[in-house]
Amino acid sequence: MRKIVLTLVAILVAFAFTAFAQSQLEVWKWIDGAWVSISDGPEDVQADAWAFSLGGAEGRCNKQTWTINAEVEVQVAQWIDFKVTGTKWAWYVRKPGTYLTDCITANIASNGEVAVSFVGLGNPTYQGPYTTVKDFIEMWVGYGSSNENVQFVAASDLSTVSFIIPDSNQLHYGFETKLWSKIFVAECNSASTYKTSGMVVLTLQRIKPWIDPETGFFKPDYNYTQLPGQ
Repeated sequence: MRKIVLTLVAILVAFAFTAFAQSQLEVWKWIDGAWVSISDGPEDVQADAWAFSLGGAEGRCNKQTWTINAEVEVQVAQWIDFKVTGTKWAWYVRKPGTYLTDCITANIASNGEVAVSFVGLGNPTYQGPYTTVKDFIEMWVGYGSSNENVQFVAASDLSTVSFIIPDSNQLHYGFETKLWSKIFVAECNSASTYKTSGMVVLTLQRIKPWIDPETGFFKPDYNYTQLPGQ
């Protein structure tokens, strides 16, 4: 009798394990008119999507009607797609004056807010081996669709400036603007080369906890199969 009971317990445990197993599923993506397998294991952290089967249900006896709760949860990570047509303005100035150019175009697409900040950029400074009267060129950086609506920031203030590109339908499909450079070359700027360098930093504002913020890939050690209350 004891052997029969133990056998039944073993069968029930095996059934419960099968019914309630948490498992990663193979995923296909529709590409060029066909389903292409893109992920079937935790090693593929660069896959575009992962999926898991969670929970389970079972029942027995002669009741007529049964209800099984079902749920679908889709967590979407924030992505970004950007392009700039240049990463350097190269000025060649023959005479003193105030000059403006828009030679760089930027396009940013994302499905969430993007913060823009600046590191290191400032007024171009004198690089020559001789003494000079004024050792920098005043510069402003701006953006806008035309030279009539440019929003300028002095290069000396760039490190203190940041702004948010808000979430919008336009941003999802690509927000395009021109980047402008305005300089003032004074009579007291000696003949030489003036330079500045730094970084423009784009920061996603809706990063998911299961995304590695350094790589943008899936975190292999995140608990993807934990049910609520566990």
